Amino acid sequence: MENRTPENHTPERKENPFEGLMKRLKWLLRNIWGILVHNIWIKLLSLLLAILLWNYVISTNTSITRAKVVGGLTAYITGQTTLNANRLALLNDPGEQLTGISVTVETPQTYYARVSDENVSVSLDLSSVRTAGTQEVPLRATSTFGRVTEIVPETLSLTFEAQDSRSVPINTVLGGEMREDYWYNVSRVNPTFLTVSGAASVVRGISSATVFVDVTGREAPFTQALPYALFDTSGGEVAQGMLNLSSSSVSASVDVYPTKELPVSTDIANVVRGQPGEGYVVQSVTMQPDVVTVAADEELLEGLTELMIEPVSVEGAKQSFSARAAISQLTGIRNLSSEQVYVNVTISEASVVGRIKDISVLVSGKAAGLSVEYSQMSVIVTGPRSDIEQLQKEGVYASVDLTGLGPGTYEVAPVFDQDRYPNVTFKPEHEKMTVVLTQIGAE
Repeated sequence: MENRTPENHTPERKENPFEGLMKRLKWLLRNIWGILVHNIWIKLLSLLLAILLWNYVISTNTSITRAKVVGGLTAYITGQTTLNANRLALLNDPGEQLTGISVTVETPQTYYARVSDENVSVSLDLSSVRTAGTQEVPLRATSTFGRVTEIVPETLSLTFEAQDSRSVPINTVLGGEMREDYWYNVSRVNPTFLTVSGAASVVRGISSATVFVDVTGREAPFTQALPYALFDTSGGEVAQGMLNLSSSSVSASVDVYPTKELPVSTDIANVVRGQPGEGYVVQSVTMQPDVVTVAADEELLEGLTELMIEPVSVEGAKQSFSARAAISQLTGIRNLSSEQVYVNVTISEASVVGRIKDISVLVSGKAAGLSVEYSQMSVIVTGPRSDIEQLQKEGVYASVDLTGLGPGTYEVAPVFDQDRYPNVTFKPEHEKMTVVLTQIGAE
């Protein structure tokens, strides 16, 4: 039997497995694309996933870096100890030069946002300075999140001098509102001297350190730690910024007490001791000053009425003198406006009493042609011994003025020579004496 191929019949070909796989893949892609074309939300999700994937790649790859500039930085000084060891010091404070510095930091992309002035540090290292003079000192900078590639400015121009040191006294000045009825005094200062070291030309011009103490409203003693100011020989204030100082403050103790004015006793029995020469007495005592201001606790002041002095000796004295004497100190007195006074002691002869009979009378103003007669009178004289003895030798003279009187009998008060004997007291036997005027030639 003859085998024949049917008409229009093509023999069947076997399908290649790879071609089948490709057909299925194309079919899958066409379906996915169809879905994407007709669904916008899936498109956006795909884009977001792509961005997140790209950010992840960047953030985890530290080889991708960026440069960030951080400005407005302030540098700090290092190496000061080494500079001091080299016996050098900065002449001027570089404070203004240490501000406004810019730094460029190369940092991985992942840390870029973290780089800021809080984690970038700039320093001025003085440890490299070895000689005096003006020098360019480099600035150094570091960052926690990257490498510093540039600093602007790179260096600072600074002047250095040989270091010097000296000790200056600390003075105190009281200020503020000071009451007139209170006494203020700085009783203690710690320390009393200050050691200053720094640039030689600056240190050698410093003459003192002054502490200003404000006593406004103070009514009791107090102690306070206070800042001080340095002054040069011309009175100008010296900046402390670049100086090494042995103390940053000064402790001042201030006494504050109420005051009272008290007289100094002039009671002879209390202010002199001993006996003056024979025939002499202490006539009076005065003080200079005679009033002293006393500072003490209020309770003590209320009980004081006068001040006493240490007695001065008048032993054997025959003439007046002045001497300096200390005011007797009482427990609790904090201050006296004057601790000593000058004592003026007046020494005079002892007073004696004498009687002189028949005083001599000097007549003035008698009219012509008249004769005069007067009654005799005795007088009691009191005064220094020498004056009384002299009067007893010379006699006593009294004057009467008869101006305008005519013949007749009159009672006239005699006038004694007080100018010649100012220290003598004259007491006549009678206050007035009888004077008779007679016309000459009349019976």
